[in-house]
Amino acid sequence: MIATSGRKDTPRHPLEVAIDDLEARTREDTEEVIKAGGQWEDIGFHRPLGNYFYGLFISIFTMIIGLVLLDFFTSLLYPFPEIQGYNSISGGIYAIVFTVFDTGTGFGIERFIAEWRVKDPSRMIKYVQFYIWYQMMTGIVQVTWISIMVLQTVRFGHLAHLTWLLLIICQKQWPGQLGIFHAVLNGLQLYNKGQILGFISGTLFQNITNIAFILLGRWVGYTNPAVGELVGMTVGAAIGAYVDDFFAFAVAAKFFDKAMKTFGYTWRDCFRAEFDRQIVKQCLWFGFQVSVVPMVSTATSTWVLFMMIDSIPSLATYKALLGWIGGIIGVIDAGNFALVPSIAESYMNGKTALARFYIANSLRWNGFLMVMFASVLLAAMGMVIQVILGLPGLQYYVTSFVFFVPALIHKMELPFISYPDSILVGILKINFYTFSRIFEEVIYITENFLWMYVFRIQDTFGIWGVVYILAMDRFLCRNIKMVMMWIYIHKRCFPVKLYFWQMFICPAIASIPIFAFGLLWKPLVFDKMIPLFSGLGNYAVIPPAAITVLVALIVVPLFLFLPLTGLLGGWDDFGLMTLRKAVKLSGPSKPFANLLYKAVLFGAKRSKLHNRFKIPWEQPMQEIKELMLMKRDHAAKLYERKAIGFKGAVE
Repeated sequence: MIATSGRKDTPRHPLEVAIDDLEARTREDTEEVIKAGGQWEDIGFHRPLGNYFYGLFISIFTMIIGLVLLDFFTSLLYPFPEIQGYNSISGGIYAIVFTVFDTGTGFGIERFIAEWRVKDPSRMIKYVQFYIWYQMMTGIVQVTWISIMVLQTVRFGHLAHLTWLLLIICQKQWPGQLGIFHAVLNGLQLYNKGQILGFISGTLFQNITNIAFILLGRWVGYTNPAVGELVGMTVGAAIGAYVDDFFAFAVAAKFFDKAMKTFGYTWRDCFRAEFDRQIVKQCLWFGFQVSVVPMVSTATSTWVLFMMIDSIPSLATYKALLGWIGGIIGVIDAGNFALVPSIAESYMNGKTALARFYIANSLRWNGFLMVMFASVLLAAMGMVIQVILGLPGLQYYVTSFVFFVPALIHKMELPFISYPDSILVGILKINFYTFSRIFEEVIYITENFLWMYVFRIQDTFGIWGVVYILAMDRFLCRNIKMVMMWIYIHKRCFPVKLYFWQMFICPAIASIPIFAFGLLWKPLVFDKMIPLFSGLGNYAVIPPAAITVLVALIVVPLFLFLPLTGLLGGWDDFGLMTLRKAVKLSGPSKPFANLLYKAVLFGAKRSKLHNRFKIPWEQPMQEIKELMLMKRDHAAKLYERKAIGFKGAVE
């Protein structure tokens, strides 16, 4: 058929028609909710997935900029690895105190926001009010008490040179609620705002304040030998990390006002004290139960930290090197897709099938992305090493590559370890969660005592013993805990099914061309590009490295990996619809995310395996519609919370 424009009308593929039909069915009778609140009000896994894509462009952009400026910023701001190492150790010393005082608020705001946004937005605001007042009041106590202790003890001991650093770090506990609106936005599942805020605060404000205060500290240390450059820059980094929080708070408050405009609330309303005794009791009781584990965990981590300080010479340097290589490995971070808000929103409103669907899709996407990015990283590893060795300002960081393999293994497994924790907290199975996590801590203390004091592997195996202790920290105990939790969830809560074809098998097969790319790209392209930039001297490797990262992260997935996953049956109709809806929420990443969707669709249209390995969506889709209707009416059935001993709402 010929269209009036003179171009041929191409008939739509049946797969595209099926996706359109599914999307129309999910929005039936609830379109007014989306029109009133925006696309992020549409319930489904596309929201956490859209959150990931929203930050994808930002991550790739900052990665390229970071690679280009890696030597410059490292030599200027962190010439000594100990700068970051001292901050890490100082934060670890305080961790137990901060965790104890966060008992009432530190572990539940997002799940309460997600639950009560559906049931009663006015009551949701009262939870925010309590959290703000609790943090501000307890923050005063923390800062006063810790400052007295530091001034009376630390400044007379062998850590006296860290006195100002410890005082500044503890100051971050007041006003203590600067991150509240960021947490509320995540609880509302407005992940686009969270991503923008993360970029503004974590990349823009934080880097500006870090540069300003680290350079100021460097100048003070240089002009005052009694202080020295190392201590001056370390203290400057701590000040910069505190100041940027105030800028982030102001931006988050603005975003919160826009999100609450429909209900007539502003950030100022959150500073009132209108919460009732029931909310106080609920938050404190829930907070106490879920904070038992963080308190025990923080105590054991502090204990192990002191073991490491006692057993491993130059610990600050090793921890900084591990953190540095972790920044490179971070490219494979697929996130945890914010399971706590999703589970609280679904399971706590009686939608068990939808909760299981969220879990299945989170695991599927983590496996999918992990395989893709890990393949890219391993294929490009030789080029990354060449870049590092070629930059004169990074000579102190070359040793960090001994941490690469164990840190990569640990990083790849972390999402699967953390998911059962989120599930049990989201469905309020606190007792078993607490038991499992405390059991983990017992194993953690035991194994580290054995490694460092009985077998002394840091002496027996030298650097490789240190690598195992630091890079594989908690690896054994976390795996034991993970198995226990997954068995409990599957047997006592609801069955959990893993869809291995979509999660691992299909992506693993599709990743084979990525390794072929890595083997061919270095000798045929990368090595031959370096002489073209010989005028840059030692920095001639940077432009080829930046080009390689772009090709590896964008071109190879779009033209090889993603079409192959579609062709091999790694997708189903609902998964493609979810991906298309996530693309619409992907903000600055939308052009790239749309290409990703089209690449997958290209393969799926030609696949004879499409829908063969699907994740069942019929019942979850019906429950999504029911939740949307509940959100529209702001009404929900009240559920008894036997797990924590209270009734959850007032009509």
